[in-house]
Amino acid sequence: MRLTILVCLSLIAIPELCSQVITVSDELNLKREYSYDILGRYGDDLLLVRDGVNEFEIQAYDDEMYMTWDATKELDSRKSKIINIIPHDEEFHIIYSDDWKDTTAIMVRVYNPKAQLQSTDTLVTIKRGMIRPKYRFTKSEDRNIFLMTEIDNERIVGAFAYNLKERRMLWHSLLQFTNIDFRNEYRKTIVSNEGNMFLIFEKNNVRYQMEKHILGIFRYDPDQEAFSSTDIPMPEFTTYDGFFTIDNQNQNLVVVGLFSDRNTGITDGLYHLVVDINNLSNYQLSTIEYDEELIADFHGKYSTKKESLTNLDVQDLILRQDGGVLVLAEENKEYERLSYGARRDYYGSSRFSVDYYYEDLVLISIHPDGSSHWQKLLPKRQYSNDDLGAYSSYFLFKNPSYLRILYNDEIRNENTVSEYILNGAGDISRSSLMSTDNQKLKLQIKNAVQLNSDEMIIPSVRGNRLKLLKLQY
Repeated sequence: MRLTILVCLSLIAIPELCSQVITVSDELNLKREYSYDILGRYGDDLLLVRDGVNEFEIQAYDDEMYMTWDATKELDSRKSKIINIIPHDEEFHIIYSDDWKDTTAIMVRVYNPKAQLQSTDTLVTIKRGMIRPKYRFTKSEDRNIFLMTEIDNERIVGAFAYNLKERRMLWHSLLQFTNIDFRNEYRKTIVSNEGNMFLIFEKNNVRYQMEKHILGIFRYDPDQEAFSSTDIPMPEFTTYDGFFTIDNQNQNLVVVGLFSDRNTGITDGLYHLVVDINNLSNYQLSTIEYDEELIADFHGKYSTKKESLTNLDVQDLILRQDGGVLVLAEENKEYERLSYGARRDYYGSSRFSVDYYYEDLVLISIHPDGSSHWQKLLPKRQYSNDDLGAYSSYFLFKNPSYLRILYNDEIRNENTVSEYILNGAGDISRSSLMSTDNQKLKLQIKNAVQLNSDEMIIPSVRGNRLKLLKLQY
């Protein structure tokens, strides 16, 4: 049964944002829970992929969310495994691995919007022994470049970058690092739109060695087959969270994280680092403390004994065109407890249950010079149990005028979806967006996909049944 709803909301602060059209597809059976990818819109079709061990199924939907066609595509062998699926405007790419006796191959297939195979390229073949090589995967902001780093004994020993649009290998190199403890010091690998690789390490991030605390940034130059690097001193604080990204427009590496001079999990403010990716020695580091109003909103009232925030993680960075940034941090906690009435299992172990709490959002807008523009707290309360937080958190919907933050009010089958709407000046309004009462929907909002400036798809997974909800503003 197809469901279409017109929702009208009266928003005094933002009167032009007044209606939504919601359309829901028929349900599909998931062979494995959560194993799906929403590729987006291709002409008149919305494409959904459900991947299996050595094959994938693809379904196409029209504007009314009717399925118009579907197809099943097999990969090379039973040992083929999908690594990632990357959509582009006129095609999509399946990146996968395959094993042949003592060899592992990394391959990419290109399909057109009708799921017809256009090409297959073998990118890398690796002779292996008894142990299958391990890789980490990342892609550039424009999704044209993907980077894979080979991991051996927790260390990065090789990497390659491939241009999907041009179907060519940009570079492939073996790597050797000295005096780096990957287990404790490695933080992130990212790649720019030009295919340059950046590795971030952090040394001496403990209180008793705080005066030696540094963030190390390595940039790989494929032409010279060598690294350039810089060490950025951070002697006044320790960190326990960080978000790393490339500002391709302004040619900067941007890092925003939480700092503290006390215990992990307690944050006294943000650190904001901007590094010129073409000259790593040119950087700007600043810190921002939380203002009294934000602290009071977080704790319910202001107290000089509570000048810190707790249990925050940086979830998103929105890069401003002027070089500033908007930071979204979320309060979340996990508690493991013995299930009520649980007995020990056959091996003598007790059964534990995990409670997930996803709560308030902290938004901080930062000027290009590293100073605070504005700080806001958006109240939110989400609790769930033993679901890995799949229905919690939020989705950030972007358009040139406003940001929308959508979230489930409660994590249950009958639920209300709400949203915050904010502009660049920090003006915020909140509204109830829709109800899922009697609709057999359970929305995984954080897995939504934005199609354009006024349209998005939200998956609903209830048991092993998948539906797609199209929301049009």
